[in-house]
Amino acid sequence: MKRSVLFVFLAVILSATAAPLSDVDERTSLLDLAHGATVISRTGELLLQTSALNAIDGDPGTFWMNPPGDLPQAMTVALPARSRIVRVGIRTEANGGFTANHVTFAASTDGSAFTPVITAKAQDSNDVQWFSVQPFEATHVRVSIDDSLLPGHDVRLHSILASGVELTPPAGGDISGCWTINGEPAQFKREGTHVTGILAAGTEPLHFDGGFDGRIDRLQWIRGNDYGLSLITVSPDGRHLSGLNWHEEAIPMFFDTSWFGERAPCKASIGNFDVPAAYLRRTGRFSLYDTSQLARLAKQFPDAQLVAHEFRFGSAEENRRAAQRTLDRLRAPGIKLVVQGSDDPRQLPVTEPMRVLYSTVDFQIRR
Repeated sequence: MKRSVLFVFLAVILSATAAPLSDVDERTSLLDLAHGATVISRTGELLLQTSALNAIDGDPGTFWMNPPGDLPQAMTVALPARSRIVRVGIRTEANGGFTANHVTFAASTDGSAFTPVITAKAQDSNDVQWFSVQPFEATHVRVSIDDSLLPGHDVRLHSILASGVELTPPAGGDISGCWTINGEPAQFKREGTHVTGILAAGTEPLHFDGGFDGRIDRLQWIRGNDYGLSLITVSPDGRHLSGLNWHEEAIPMFFDTSWFGERAPCKASIGNFDVPAAYLRRTGRFSLYDTSQLARLAKQFPDAQLVAHEFRFGSAEENRRAAQRTLDRLRAPGIKLVVQGSDDPRQLPVTEPMRVLYSTVDFQIRR
């Protein structure tokens, strides 16, 4: 393995185990995967583990890194709604070795014609740097790493950010149909808000089950004894897909890879694999990202309980009230209801995608 690639692998491992930086800026950005943003194109990255998706994954510790000696690099993000943006921001690195020098933002309202917004001069800092701009409307934002602070060095861009308001309701694209994801065939089906799918990766496919909330698809997957969580966005035109995948738990240490998908001829068949039942038997819980299966699962597992979690609000009391409201909307006669809120989390979510995945109602059984 080349020394530069090995160094990046070690950096990724260390970032997964280090104390997390505050994501207070990332979690409110319009350019956040958890809010429905989708990377529809990028020119390149060193590895999928350091892909352009890391710049919108809400995690201050991960980074998009250029291939060795290859700058500039660019990425284009589709927003889930037309938005009015009043400032943009970046998070790079301190100490110069991998610090960005200039980063350029451009905007479009049709995904084709882009207008330059600002070429920002980065500072030698780990902190988020915000730049005021003349307010502009956009459905797409293009960001390029132009050069490095130290000539000849590579660059890590941890986050790209945009602050503003959405002008139209979000319109996340429909995941239904066939894709190629990182070169592997996949197929999904959405009925109402219920999403099922399959990804033919490796020797055995991943089977998915989850739900669509108008912006994102929150999914659980199982493959033999392996299982995990995924968060996927689809661009409003339905042509591009971005995703984050974790094994077992959505925490930095268990991150698997970034997914980039494009429409493709059908080569995978979803079939009738019962993901909820298999997931329950494997883990004892299943997150109801879509509640249409509650009646079926309650009949199949009559001794279950529903546990409501919420992590997206600013205080434990707000999270508890939100969890209670979620349970109040469910019809589950005979099933024990538990309002957990953000108390005693199974895993502590430290980014917005993690909070979104763990803010749900878990159908739990005794094993």
